[in-house]
Amino acid sequence: MKAYNTIDYYGDNWGIPIVAFDKLDGSNIRVEYSPKRGFYKFGTRNMMIDENHETWGFAIKLFKDKYEEKLTRIFKSKEYRDSLSFVCFAELLGIRSSFGQHDFINDTFDITLFDISRYKKGLIAPKEFMNNFGEAGIPRVVYNGNLNKEFVSRVKENEFGLSEGVICKGTVQTKKTSQLYYCKIKTNDWFERLRNKDPESYNQEMKQVKI
Repeated sequence: MKAYNTIDYYGDNWGIPIVAFDKLDGSNIRVEYSPKRGFYKFGTRNMMIDENHETWGFAIKLFKDKYEEKLTRIFKSKEYRDSLSFVCFAELLGIRSSFGQHDFINDTFDITLFDISRYKKGLIAPKEFMNNFGEAGIPRVVYNGNLNKEFVSRVKENEFGLSEGVICKGTVQTKKTSQLYYCKIKTNDWFERLRNKDPESYNQEMKQVKI
């Protein structure tokens, strides 16, 4: 099953139109769907799981309860019914979750769909995802406009009330093709919390920031 790609920090492709989504501070869960088998394959970012998995199995029920009916209806619609399969990417997080760490025993959890990959076509474009899957339940749209340094500064200063930052999704046009472009921006608040919690991880994270 397709795994979700690592997203780099901002610093390229200034000026392109983007949709910026709230970056949820949890753990990645992936779910594969086919018209014949429904939602039948499940995993975390790094391993496959089933509903009996001691740590992560409960996330499958959360996903099905929240999305199975809604997404099945969309996948069977005229626009998508010819596709052989989809991989849905969702973020599992609890009220106490932070930096991908969870209190599995005492916390209350939710799961949120944040991307979908269509068989042989790749990730669904951001505006299509927002328009066609928004009602199913996706992260909050923080910004819809051009990627620029003013917006980066506003995210860093946390003007939007974010827990971690944003994922920016846009399309880079060339003479012959168009290609999806993703980048992330994190708030100064988040970096400060990471520095206090884990200085080594903070230093490693800062090395990835381009500007």
